[in-house]
Amino acid sequence: MKFYKLSLTLLSSALYCTTIFAQTNTYLVQFVDKELKADPNAVLSPKSIDRRAKFNIPFTEEDYPINVDYIGALTKLDSTYLRYTLKWRNGVVVNSTKEDSARIAELVFVKKVSYVGQSERAIEVENPGFVTPVLKLKESSMNTKNLSKDDYGVAYTQNQQIQATDMHLAGFDGSGVVVAIFDAGFNAIDKIPSFLKHQANGLLTFGYDVAGLDNVLNIKYNHGTAVTSSAGGYDFGKYIGSAPKAQYILFRTEYEASEYPIEELNWCKAAELADSIGVDIISSSLGYNQFDDKSLSYSHKNLDGKTTYISHGARIASQKGIIVLNSAGNSGDNAWRKIGTPADVAAVLSVGAVDAKGKPGRFTSHGYNALGEIKPDIAAMGVLASVASPKGSYYQGYGTSYSTPIAAGGVACLVQAFPDVHPEILKKAIRLTASHSQHPDSLRGYGIAQFLTAKEYLSMSLVNSPKQLLSPTQNAVNIYTGNALSIEYEVLQHKKFLLIFTTKKKVAQRQDTCQNGFFRINLKEIGLKCSKQYTLKVVLTSPNETYPLKKTDIYNCQK
Repeated sequence: MKFYKLSLTLLSSALYCTTIFAQTNTYLVQFVDKELKADPNAVLSPKSIDRRAKFNIPFTEEDYPINVDYIGALTKLDSTYLRYTLKWRNGVVVNSTKEDSARIAELVFVKKVSYVGQSERAIEVENPGFVTPVLKLKESSMNTKNLSKDDYGVAYTQNQQIQATDMHLAGFDGSGVVVAIFDAGFNAIDKIPSFLKHQANGLLTFGYDVAGLDNVLNIKYNHGTAVTSSAGGYDFGKYIGSAPKAQYILFRTEYEASEYPIEELNWCKAAELADSIGVDIISSSLGYNQFDDKSLSYSHKNLDGKTTYISHGARIASQKGIIVLNSAGNSGDNAWRKIGTPADVAAVLSVGAVDAKGKPGRFTSHGYNALGEIKPDIAAMGVLASVASPKGSYYQGYGTSYSTPIAAGGVACLVQAFPDVHPEILKKAIRLTASHSQHPDSLRGYGIAQFLTAKEYLSMSLVNSPKQLLSPTQNAVNIYTGNALSIEYEVLQHKKFLLIFTTKKKVAQRQDTCQNGFFRINLKEIGLKCSKQYTLKVVLTSPNETYPLKKTDIYNCQK
């Protein structure tokens, strides 16, 4: 389901694939075992191996390829054709007939055969190739230093809301980070102004069309183009995305005209490919719950982060050290209402949609998942978000499709700032420092992502800095509390007496518990009127000491 409203070489063996257009039955065939003999260097790129080494992720049975003898036995059947292998599932996806699928189920090395819908029949094994378009320009620089509001063009508000503009000013623009985008098509993405300089700098790669089994990703479908621009667009003075200098690798996994579980498996295949080439982040604006064949549809109890095909792929990708972001969904105003899958996976950063003022979009899907875990995790702008069209212009759209890549760009900036920090620590910091982390809900989760605050929190917590105030956000003050167990704070509002002398009136004094080294004081919640100056005094109590913060500044509460 598409969520919207209004050169790298993979190390693998195989033959090239062609397709015909007849729709035929598609099955997932899972095997009983694997031969665990492969050299990791033969199935994973150096970047993927480096990621595993950096985060102490072992090479496991999931990483080994499928037994080629099993594949050969299947394809000897007259009406069975291989689409692709799924090593994380220890299986293959095939086009076949009901009669052949019954024969396959009787083979001694076959564990299970599952019908997953209809697709065009493949007639040879595919070879996923990767193509990086090259474009020579007279001027190909991509300046992201000291950007002004005007430099961002129509994308300023959505970047400013998640502090991506602050991250850019701090020198983090996604450089060196590889982001995979999963979608349904990327019409004209290599032709529009937002991605011309990417091609001149080797930052745009056409990955694999898992749905069509070829490399034709820029089909006449616009959704992926708009999605990718939200994170990566760079059209100086008109549009700059949240991580304009990251490298983007595009995968098509979705069929436009139908909805079957085969699309979940397409997603899983793309995730395996993304892992193999060493991507850092997956941004997916797709999700599933209901299918054309109603017998295959899910109920909300299935959305426990463990049951669906795609949740399995998303969990494994996360375990391999990839940060996966997925749209919460756009079902908030229809009968389903809830999130889809893989937004239900605990390890996935699921993203809801808000407007420019932080109010949840009416359409944004509701959490939680079936286990009661907080979903979505975070939110970003998906109400009247600005995106690129295949014609080269920009328009405003609605959907968690757009809030997700906007947030993914912020994550890319954070990964650039902390390339050696484990992804689970980064995700924890993102949730902890989001705008409503102390009062999470089922629409925004922990709140609007605040990436500069997350960066500051990580900077302090990783080096055990003295406890101190972080940069204030709009209408809030963030405090790094370290190992303190409790916090007591006093807010003094400044007033002028006879227009000359400054007096201070106590407007709030509270005590609260601390956890995870972070605390946010929301000034509106404690009744402070905006457009007023105030002084904040804070005292923290840890197991062995009580101490005031050394820094007490005068802040301005902004409307």
